[in-house]
Amino acid sequence: MNALAITSIALLLASAPTAHAFQPSQRHHNAAPLHRLHSTTAEPTDVVVTGPITGSETNIKYPTARGSAVDSRIIIDYKTKNKKNNSNPSDDGSSPLLALRLSHILFASQELATQTLEKLTKAEWNFEEMATKVSNCGETREEGGSIGWVNLSEIFEDDTVDGLAEEEEKNPNEHLDLILPPSAREQILSTPTKPGDILMVDSSRGVHLVQVIDVMVDVRKLSYVKARKKKKEQQPAPLIIQNEMEVGSGATKRKDSHGKGTKLAGVLGGALVEGNSENLDLTYKIETMGCQMNAADSERIEGQLMSLGIRALAEDEMVEVEYETNNGGLMKETKKIKQVKKKPDVIVLNTCSIRDHAEQKVYSYLGPHAKRKQNGEDITIIVAGCVAQQEGQSLLRRVPEIDLVMGPQYANRISDLLEDVANGNQVVATEASHIMEDSTKPRRTSATCAWVNVIYGCNERCTYCIVPTTRGVEQSRPVESIVDEVKELVSQGFKEVTLLGQNIDAYGRDMLPKRKFSDLMRIVGDTPGLKRLRFVTSHPRYMSLGVVDAVADTKAACEYFHIPFQSGSNAILKAMGRGHTREKFLSIVDRVRERLPDAAITADVIVGFPGETEQDFLDTLDIMEQVKFDQVNTAAYSPRPNTPAATWENQLDDDVKQDRLQRINELTIKHATERRARMMDRVVEVLVEERNVKVPTQVMGRTTHGYIVYFDGDIDELRGQLVNVKIDKCQRFYLAGQPTEEEVTKVTKA
Repeated sequence: MNALAITSIALLLASAPTAHAFQPSQRHHNAAPLHRLHSTTAEPTDVVVTGPITGSETNIKYPTARGSAVDSRIIIDYKTKNKKNNSNPSDDGSSPLLALRLSHILFASQELATQTLEKLTKAEWNFEEMATKVSNCGETREEGGSIGWVNLSEIFEDDTVDGLAEEEEKNPNEHLDLILPPSAREQILSTPTKPGDILMVDSSRGVHLVQVIDVMVDVRKLSYVKARKKKKEQQPAPLIIQNEMEVGSGATKRKDSHGKGTKLAGVLGGALVEGNSENLDLTYKIETMGCQMNAADSERIEGQLMSLGIRALAEDEMVEVEYETNNGGLMKETKKIKQVKKKPDVIVLNTCSIRDHAEQKVYSYLGPHAKRKQNGEDITIIVAGCVAQQEGQSLLRRVPEIDLVMGPQYANRISDLLEDVANGNQVVATEASHIMEDSTKPRRTSATCAWVNVIYGCNERCTYCIVPTTRGVEQSRPVESIVDEVKELVSQGFKEVTLLGQNIDAYGRDMLPKRKFSDLMRIVGDTPGLKRLRFVTSHPRYMSLGVVDAVADTKAACEYFHIPFQSGSNAILKAMGRGHTREKFLSIVDRVRERLPDAAITADVIVGFPGETEQDFLDTLDIMEQVKFDQVNTAAYSPRPNTPAATWENQLDDDVKQDRLQRINELTIKHATERRARMMDRVVEVLVEERNVKVPTQVMGRTTHGYIVYFDGDIDELRGQLVNVKIDKCQRFYLAGQPTEEEVTKVTKA
């Protein structure tokens, strides 16, 4: 960079306050960590936790006790192992963390680097754009500062490694010496980091701001691999067909459907099944339970399966099968052909563990598919999601036919795990891991609206909630990665994006330096061509008034807030470990009503929590009367494994829970009806999404408030279009109207 450019940026930054720069120390991955982020829940409640509920072997990979460290740099341990795991053929004893993908901006002075860091932290500037404009590094400037992948196996001068003599083996990053000298790399590689972190390091070239964009992890080394027992080849007893219904002989032996030459092995190897002369045609089916996070994970899983050449099974897909009949033995056996519904070759059950009986639902769903495998069918069974993370290896013991058990953190790495499955193994992947950027594109279920994950996991310790155990610690994605994904979606024709996070207001607090969700909202909302921006789910403890202001000030942001308050009683909120009061929640509502008088507010509520009195319940109803929510998702409390509240003795009877649930649902319907009634005769902007399945001549879309609207129209012409609709019908959970040329009705007061 020339002197004029340096002078320009110096003047531009002159008024900027000094930022706290995250500077690494000279140490290695097995040294004591520099930074620890602790559970941010307020003082513990008076309840004594004696232990988790029993009845299910659980897989606890993340801390659940208050005060536990929740920094993913500490919990996710990538230190080189002392010995290899002989049960895992992919584990050679080395660290599963292979490389970091880095970008940098090179400055002549620490002052300029520090001032730039301040702007990057506030998301006022984009890292890639700044690198292009002001970086002193001519080798990377045109590529937005991209350095690429840095191998973590590099050995520096002070390190000694037995058996390594050749310099080439010691320095796999030698090609980067002129861009990021060894002294700078040593500072970076000796400091535990995660995607999104920005480090300030110096070298002979100057001062570098280095951002960690992504990590490369060998997920197979983090998984438990169990070889299936080899069985002697046995001829299965024949199946007799009577009245076109299959009846087992009772002597049929189970066949190992993952022996040599399975369809899955053929697909992964790019080969044909042994003895088959036709190309493989593998199909999959995904069943998704639970929240929007699971829906987004399923899209990523589908993208991975499709990249392997496995296609989605159509609902009405049929196949011809040959069968024999003997008519009770009275006539000679004859062969016939009939059309039957085609069954998927790969089954994925993406599970949710929030509600009661979640595990039982999983086992019930798996039954028919396990039966297929017992009968010798070549089928791959995968259990993903929160129940998979919760139950771990115990799922294999309960249902031996399962091939792969994987937690949510591996949703975009299923193809790697399937390699071991194709080799005849059962795999359990539930270890903590950095969540890597997607290596394949998700298969979006909508062509108009898309989910975009911005933060994974949750560091809260609500006493009723299993999410921290099943989804792990908070891991925010880099701002640049999020913005790039949104830009690509817009270029593909998507009109609406919903930013996702279990606790989205915590976005950026796990990064070094820390970021703010309100800043992310503004920068994403400014994406050219993006028509609508939503986000879920907020937490009253962390939702700042700045987030409300960001929504009000960002044109693309929808006037919609989902803020679960869970209870209107301060005593119950304290027992829940929520870290906020009813007064704090109501202050957020006041701010929303002040800045966006017509905004929709929805929430989640639990009734029947242990120790909840009638007055506590009435306090909840009182908040509902004050706010008048557009929608409330209600649930009666149910104990979940590994949660403190499940062990308490002050559980409420089911009849009390159901009574309160019925009463709160009645009030929810009343308020939902009232809130939608105000839309009568208004002109609203509707983003058309799909056909009305009940009335094919109508289309379905949503307002910025999230209200469903039906009106007459051709879906092929209107999908993805913004249409002004005048409302002439208001029901409790939907609106209807007619397209109009009139302008959208402006509302300036509640």
